[in-house]
Amino acid sequence: MDRSSLATRLQSIRREVGGRYRKWSIDKVIPPLPADAVVPIESTPDVLLLCSNFIRQFDPQAHIKEVAFAQELTARNRTFAISADPGSLFDKSVAWFLPGPFVSPHLWDYSRQVREFAVGLERQGNRLFCSSAETEYWENKAHMHRAFEAAGIPTPKTTILSAENWESVAFDAEPVLIKQEHSAGSVGIHHFNTAVEAMRFVASYRFRPNESLLMQEVVGGATKDLRLTMVGNAMIEPATYWRTKSAEALATSTWTTTATTYNSTVTHDNIPDSVVPMAAEYLSRLGLRTAGIDLMWIDDDLSRDPVILEVSPYYQPNPPKPKRYEGWTYKQYKQRPYAPEGYFVRQHQVMRVISAEVLGQGFF
Repeated sequence: MDRSSLATRLQSIRREVGGRYRKWSIDKVIPPLPADAVVPIESTPDVLLLCSNFIRQFDPQAHIKEVAFAQELTARNRTFAISADPGSLFDKSVAWFLPGPFVSPHLWDYSRQVREFAVGLERQGNRLFCSSAETEYWENKAHMHRAFEAAGIPTPKTTILSAENWESVAFDAEPVLIKQEHSAGSVGIHHFNTAVEAMRFVASYRFRPNESLLMQEVVGGATKDLRLTMVGNAMIEPATYWRTKSAEALATSTWTTTATTYNSTVTHDNIPDSVVPMAAEYLSRLGLRTAGIDLMWIDDDLSRDPVILEVSPYYQPNPPKPKRYEGWTYKQYKQRPYAPEGYFVRQHQVMRVISAEVLGQGFF
């Protein structure tokens, strides 16, 4: 075996061992997938598709979502089938949850690959939660902002740039963000203090075929945003929270997002009542049954109407920290997910609440 083959083999062994360890660790802290209500596929219209089985590396968060959904179905005495074979599903109601490394091999436009998977399931006569139309919002910023504009949803001023049109666009906002089309979290977001710097970046950018960039004005005076998790017309309280930039982030001249990667604080209280009916109306216009929605206010002034930064039908809820971890930053809390009352245990509890609301509103 040559050196390259040996390295590949060792990497594969490490992934397998790491996956087994993560699976063993998660099985210690959350209840198992229930079997009480599981029946053969031909006996039920409802199927839980175990997408976590499709990937080489065990994904605890996808597994948590599947377990929580199955537990809520069982709690309602609803029989259902479990399958890891999408090719065998026809004319079913299919619940599926998207693992992180779902697509392999990973193309540049990976969000389209995921949507095509959902389209394929629908071509087999299946009804999906989430549907292919909902899935198209996942990490697809150009589609999302076109839909925002068509639905009359307020956002920061946003212009979609392409290799063909960018030279005719006015670069007249500063400071300004340039966002790559397929990105998540803080990845693919570029901040520029001046419009000239932004234009130079775009001029030197090597556009991929059919790629877009988004030029978006920075929300002035905002030091925090709100992640609002909605199912239909209901807010999921333990998955709704403020992300506030740390004093260190605000003191530096380097711009950052509100992501917990930069030690932003996470708090789950003082959510404005007005955002819930507003968000429910926006989801209805967009054709989304559930989403994580990021909102921001100019100057952090909650007496104003907020702007919508992004929506996603797939999201990782950040649950409240238990009191025993009050001294930890939220970033530290997420870095110890298997601890007693840790991130994964609390995520499972929140996903039970989300699943209960999905079923209660008849979305599955």
